[in-house]
Amino acid sequence: MKTTILLLSLFMMMQASCNREEDPYNPTLPEATKIGANTFGCKINGQIMVPKDSRVSSQPGGAPTGVTYARNRTLNKHYDWIEAIDRVENRGGIAFKLPNIDSLGVGEYIIKHVEGAFSRANPNIVYMGAISVNGFYSSIEATGKIIITRYDDEVISGTFYCTLKNDYDPPNDIIEVTEGRFDFNKSTINTTKFR
Repeated sequence: MKTTILLLSLFMMMQASCNREEDPYNPTLPEATKIGANTFGCKINGQIMVPKDSRVSSQPGGAPTGVTYARNRTLNKHYDWIEAIDRVENRGGIAFKLPNIDSLGVGEYIIKHVEGAFSRANPNIVYMGAISVNGFYSSIEATGKIIITRYDDEVISGTFYCTLKNDYDPPNDIIEVTEGRFDFNKSTINTTKFR
């Protein structure tokens, strides 16, 4: 009798676990650090976005990465470029340009507006771009800041927020980027895996 009850209880527990749906993707924001932890996160319209590398190789050289950090030091263009995208769950992405940050360093930078802000080719001003399921968004002038908390030969870190508008659809298609934070080790960020 005890064996029958034990087997029945075990069967019911297994049945309950089989009927339970898998837990949905539930990311958390990384801490806002300045130690070169190779982290990035923000909220886009209240939904957490953390970068993820693509699982599919769609271009020569492998699968697109979740984070790209670039530094341009040509004669007339000095800027740092940060791009972070969730390429798996499609929760969007963020990109921003920080001109002359190598000489300006730690501080608060007001975000400007430029059309098509997901491109490094735009003018040497501080701007932000975002991508979501509805398209590409460009920062609205003076609605946000990028606050650099550390900038040296090894680490770039900071926080950010901004309001952005859709580049192509109705002008009232607005998104809010809040609670943004990043902390990169400059020598290892581009080889870090985001899974």
